[in-house]
Amino acid sequence: MKRRVKLIKLTKETWAFIVLAIASVLVLFNYVNLVPHVDNNFFFSNSDPQFQDENVISRLFKRKDSLLIINAAGPIKATSYMERVHDLSQSLLKLEGIAGVKSIALGPKNLIDAIKGPLWNRLLITKDQRSTNIVVFLKNPIAPSLIPSIENLTIKSSQQDFHLILSGPPYIVEMISRHLLKDIRLFSVLVLVIFGIVVLLIFRSIGILLGTVICCISASIWTLMLVHMLGIRIGLLTANLATIVFVLTLSHIIFLTYNWKYICSNPNHPPDTVHKAMQLTFSPSFWSMMTTLLGFFSLLSVPAQPLKELGAAGITGALVALTTAYGVYPSFLRLVEPSLSKNNSLDRYQAKVEKFLEKKKTIAVSIIAGLFIVALPGLWMANTDPSLISYFSKNSSLEGDLTYIDHHGGSSPLILIVRTRSGAKLDTEKSYYQLWALQKSLEKNKEIGSILSLPVLMAEAKRNILASLLSWEGILNILQQPQFGGIAQSFITPDHKQGLFLLRMNESNRQIPRLQVIAAIKEDVYAHGFIPERVGGIYNLQGHLARLVTSSIIFGLGQLILIFALIAWIVAQSIRVALAITLSICVIPVIVLGMVGWLRIPLDIISAPASNIALGLGIDSMIHMVRAYRRQKHPDKKDADSWQNVRHLFWQPVLTFTLVMVLGFGIFMFSEFPSTQRFGAAVVFGAMIACITALFVMPTVAQHRR
Repeated sequence: MKRRVKLIKLTKETWAFIVLAIASVLVLFNYVNLVPHVDNNFFFSNSDPQFQDENVISRLFKRKDSLLIINAAGPIKATSYMERVHDLSQSLLKLEGIAGVKSIALGPKNLIDAIKGPLWNRLLITKDQRSTNIVVFLKNPIAPSLIPSIENLTIKSSQQDFHLILSGPPYIVEMISRHLLKDIRLFSVLVLVIFGIVVLLIFRSIGILLGTVICCISASIWTLMLVHMLGIRIGLLTANLATIVFVLTLSHIIFLTYNWKYICSNPNHPPDTVHKAMQLTFSPSFWSMMTTLLGFFSLLSVPAQPLKELGAAGITGALVALTTAYGVYPSFLRLVEPSLSKNNSLDRYQAKVEKFLEKKKTIAVSIIAGLFIVALPGLWMANTDPSLISYFSKNSSLEGDLTYIDHHGGSSPLILIVRTRSGAKLDTEKSYYQLWALQKSLEKNKEIGSILSLPVLMAEAKRNILASLLSWEGILNILQQPQFGGIAQSFITPDHKQGLFLLRMNESNRQIPRLQVIAAIKEDVYAHGFIPERVGGIYNLQGHLARLVTSSIIFGLGQLILIFALIAWIVAQSIRVALAITLSICVIPVIVLGMVGWLRIPLDIISAPASNIALGLGIDSMIHMVRAYRRQKHPDKKDADSWQNVRHLFWQPVLTFTLVMVLGFGIFMFSEFPSTQRFGAAVVFGAMIACITALFVMPTVAQHRR
């Protein structure tokens, strides 16, 4: 007989939660800023040493690294080309928030002068001389509407023989922000549609469906509101917070619903089956929440600002998810009659599925063991320092444009501050030739696209006949004057003892970590008689960020495993079972990260936390199973039989939980943002490994063999 979904009659309590959810949605969209905030300095907090170095450099020099590069490809020697560059340059200058524009029409006398000039050639002319750069210097802070205005202007100015490409850190940051905002809108719709269908198909109950939707939406909204009240902005990692909290809340609901079904299956069940299910489920749910909370808590000690924000927001979300699951959902579960508790689409296949799972125990354990062995070497192959270009889809027009500019002069700024070993001034002829030798040496480095520096500026100034009559110090003093835009202030300190090199680094073909590249550059500086006083720029910040991501993966996961081992012992009250849980959860991140390493998938700051989340998913199911094992255990009963009974009770909730995790984090793969796709794929893979590990590996290791 075909089952039908039975309609329900709402109570006053459930109506109150529905009205509260609707009111929360209205408050959220009217008073909470959901636009992701990403800027040039989103990597570190203000108290971090790397960020403090950035502030020191800004005080010493007039910074010129906050810029956009518009590459104009076309017949550069044609008169029409020069006219178009001139018109675009003038139009850019009219935009508010632009400090200056340099192009072959604004700066050098003409194209020939730009090609011959030491400064203009490096700044404006590409190596193949098939295109020129229009360099746009931006005022800080950058207005939110400025990048879109520049983008619209370039679109209007582009023609078939005048192809314009935008690049530069501010533009890349704007593109990342747009992708994140698009993801928020897409995921909000997909998560409701997909999970609504899944819950209805599995439990065949309008009450359970309505309760799940209201509960999960409320948890996500309340988390976003609390995060806003705590001053945590929606950023690089917290953009997906609502979806993560939705899934965390749903995990509590699944185990609570299955325990309710188990209680209702007993003919002598208590009158209030929901209350009994809450008593049975709350303890393991609490410890599962604690493991999730501790996973997010471990991110608070990482100096990288996005990871800190994710840690604080995740802690809030974990607490709200548990509170909402046990505070809101039970009212809707009470609407479902106990007699309908067997209306589960998996029930009809229970005997066949369970028989299949029991037969494949050995194979499942062997697969996990094999993956673990294969994955181990991959841990040392993980790419934890990918380029900014890897944040965008391969073979996309944006990725192609950024790669083109990267190949023709570099894309990521690196600032190098140098001084002489003796502390002498840099405004002498001797210092000039030493600096010029360093310039030539650095230009041979294949990791560097182009370099602007004090000797380049001086060489450009010396081309003037009158300047040749002046001393080096006299030239610098003139170039520091307002009528010359104070350009010398961007390359030398007022006391003339420290000079600045602005390097545009190549990213697309880099094979070694950024910090190794910077170390080699420093050695070159020492070899030419200078001391690298400070290093700054986004290239340097990302290098340190990659190191922090690596250390957070190694030490963060290590700390989590130790903490989870303690929780496992508290829950299991058995050293043997706690050890089994600990060994089993160690398998999950090793396999996930090892396979990521083998496949050479970029492990950036967005995708790196996937291993922590996968670890939490694994221990969630194990905690629920261990609590059931303690109830099943009996002195006269074989340990293997006890674990078999646990699998009998939990294969459905664990598989359903895994299905929810796969679908929930699988939504991230609908993103157009590769980092979010990688994050979702890693968690999905980890969830499947966690499922097999919880059902087969942990019980196998934990069994007491007499």
